[in-house]
Amino acid sequence: MNYYDLNQQLAPLIVFSLQDIFLVCPSFRQATLYDWEKTGKVVKLRNNCYVFSDFVPENDDYYLLSNLVYQPSYVSTELALNHYGVIPETVTVMTAITTNKTQSFTTAMGTFSYQTLRPDLFFGYTLVEVRKHGVQIAFLEKAVLDYLYLNTDVDSEEAFSSLRWNKQILRDEIHMRKLEKYLAIFTHNALSERVHTLYKYLKV
Repeated sequence: MNYYDLNQQLAPLIVFSLQDIFLVCPSFRQATLYDWEKTGKVVKLRNNCYVFSDFVPENDDYYLLSNLVYQPSYVSTELALNHYGVIPETVTVMTAITTNKTQSFTTAMGTFSYQTLRPDLFFGYTLVEVRKHGVQIAFLEKAVLDYLYLNTDVDSEEAFSSLRWNKQILRDEIHMRKLEKYLAIFTHNALSERVHTLYKYLKV
């Protein structure tokens, strides 16, 4: 099977592995994949994780790549807050939560960063469709809590002010009952204090 035929077969996956290639072409030679990488036909994102070089990600495609590069994971913290308009500036690192080891992958498609939470905190995300794939992204309330849980230095109104979060969007879009329900699951006193400092900062 030549490059064009394999591209047609695997392109819908967006991210593919050597095992995916073998499923459609059992006789494929692994050395051919290395040759394609050297000649720029495929881009290696991490070990055994590739995209075709003609794939040019835009907007929500980065959420999809984030989900696929390291699993299980869901988009959260800065990238999710940017998605909801809380962080207006462009986010250059694709941030996500995982139950696996904390990892960061710098690739030709961008930098993908994954921070670890314990399994019982791996919740509070929804599915959005991107290129016919279901992409996991935190609800706004969970993205806020994940950020505050992982960034312990955000513990004063001055610290919140320095983040330059969009206060109006937070006031208008956060569902307080959902936030409090999620917060209770964390059972973390210091996080509760940071959340209440956020309330004071937002004057809610």
